[in-house]
Amino acid sequence: MGLVEYKLHKVGKNAKQAPHFIVDGGYHVSPLDKTMVGLVEDEADRDYYIPDTITTLTKEEFMARQLAIHAAHPMTSMDENMDETAMTDAEVTATMEAWYNSKVA
Repeated sequence: MGLVEYKLHKVGKNAKQAPHFIVDGGYHVSPLDKTMVGLVEDEADRDYYIPDTITTLTKEEFMARQLAIHAAHPMTSMDENMDETAMTDAEVTATMEAWYNSKVA
């Protein structure tokens, strides 16, 4: 599977959907530009078109994207008292690395 960054497609007056080539998506929506990440089949495994303009993400690019989002809009987690606290860069890195490894690697 490959990781891509994309936006929803407008399919009606008030309706949007993920592009049909997204196999598993809707993850990590960016408040900066409303993009999100999702998975597509590897090129060798597919017999359909994916636009050349789609942004593919390596692990390093995905991590940089998530840290840039975190810098502008701090990600939070729940502490032991169920209070929402800002995550550190190290916590964001560990969380996003675990997500990437579970989905893509």
